[in-house]
Amino acid sequence: MSSPVDPSQIQGNATLDDQQDIHHHAEQNREATELHHYTSSNAGSRGHASATQAPDTIWSAVKAFWRRQVAVVVPHAACRDHFALERTYLGYLRTSFALAILSVFIAQLFRLQHTAHPDPVFGFYRLGVPLSCICTGAAIVVNLLGTYRFWRQQNAMLRGKILCGGWEMLVIYGLFFITSLTILVLVLALDIRKDWLD
Repeated sequence: MSSPVDPSQIQGNATLDDQQDIHHHAEQNREATELHHYTSSNAGSRGHASATQAPDTIWSAVKAFWRRQVAVVVPHAACRDHFALERTYLGYLRTSFALAILSVFIAQLFRLQHTAHPDPVFGFYRLGVPLSCICTGAAIVVNLLGTYRFWRQQNAMLRGKILCGGWEMLVIYGLFFITSLTILVLVLALDIRKDWLD
């Protein structure tokens, strides 16, 4: 690894563009090595902790978890990958919000805006709450799986690896398929039954 160049040591004949390039290179080098210095200094300080200090050990474990999982310091060169990972998590969050909004929508249409004499056995009024609960549960599962996948992917990226696919994606695909198919089949069955009775 090359050592950073101090911009004040530049020869007098260097142009302003050269000075800016050298300063930019020094700044990138400092940010790229920041994680290395941070982790090596923490590893050295962890060796001095005694086993008799249980509350301090728990607190330092919480702080270490926070630094490794929540407030991660990454090299400047890898920021783009971590930002892409955060955008992917926001996609999971949007998907869970869409399912939660769908559950409210189903509750509004099926349960709250019912006819004067709803069918007490098999009708929109009876199926509003179960379908709404299914969509709300699916929203919670998607959000939890997205959070788990984000942390798993972040740990892999900090080790210099990347994860492709995974069982989380298959669970989310299957959950969406089953939820959509259930809603479609029940609404069609209700509509056919209503036309048959009328």
